[in-house]
Amino acid sequence: MSKVDVKVLKDLSESKKRVMTNVVQHLEQREMKKKSWRWQYSVLSIIFTVCIGIFLYTQYSGNQEQSASIPTLFDEKYLYFYLEIDPNAKGQKLTADGKERFESYLQWESLYAYAQSKGVVPTQENIDKELEVMLESSIKAEQLKKMNLTKEEYIEQFTKPMIYKFVTISTLLEQEKNRYKDVERMMLLFLVERDALNYFEEHYSQEITYLREKYDIPVKEKGSRSKDGVVVAIKEHEFLVVSHVDESNIGELSVDEIVKKYGNGMWFPLIDTPKTLSLGDYVEVKYNEDRNQHDVNIVRFADIDSVKILEEYK
Repeated sequence: MSKVDVKVLKDLSESKKRVMTNVVQHLEQREMKKKSWRWQYSVLSIIFTVCIGIFLYTQYSGNQEQSASIPTLFDEKYLYFYLEIDPNAKGQKLTADGKERFESYLQWESLYAYAQSKGVVPTQENIDKELEVMLESSIKAEQLKKMNLTKEEYIEQFTKPMIYKFVTISTLLEQEKNRYKDVERMMLLFLVERDALNYFEEHYSQEITYLREKYDIPVKEKGSRSKDGVVVAIKEHEFLVVSHVDESNIGELSVDEIVKKYGNGMWFPLIDTPKTLSLGDYVEVKYNEDRNQHDVNIVRFADIDSVKILEEYK
């Protein structure tokens, strides 16, 4: 792998957080504009730029009538590129940024594997639609020159497998709406991510362990962040915590009024929480990642590692 290849792939790769946000924002725009959830050109352009580094898993190897092959899991050839590793060099150490990219690689592999386990197969029609839109977006000549590829090679090696995996994961999220009803897109993503990781760790633990040992990447520490506050809402799949709430506001103000008054709020998945969790409880929630939605920071959405009731509501 040349230094030029590494530089180009580095420019194309972004953090998982930004990628996930773009996925969800795109799904929201499709729902608002058309029930058919058709993709929008501007959003796809963004997704194409930030996602391509993540989806470089396998080359297209079908005939001309087939728009995309089925990418496989754990294709190390593309992991080398993604992590900026020379497969022929020994003793290479990943940077902190490289370790984050490794975690994002596992995250997307888990979503794809989980989709496959549920029998999710993107239709050829949807793949063709995405391919048509993607080909309308510009592929810069200088980019092709740096990667020493023709436009056709670039499409075959990168664009088509990326589209297949992306459409598969998007189809999974759309189907999971029926299971996790009445939740915002960000929360839906966190819930599905948790299901996907559980499935992934259960069925591919040996492969994950092998990769972590090979690249010397320990299991990421969980619950690195925390939020203390009062539980002000509990729904079927999520609960809302707001900090610095006066207990007298519980039952007197609506949830929206409480959030607006105190200027903060965070929704968490209702997963592995104490059975006695109730409105008004003062809790501490450990989590790893949070995201906003609609560019509104007053209410955020987070995953969950653990929750502890510090004081029950009286």
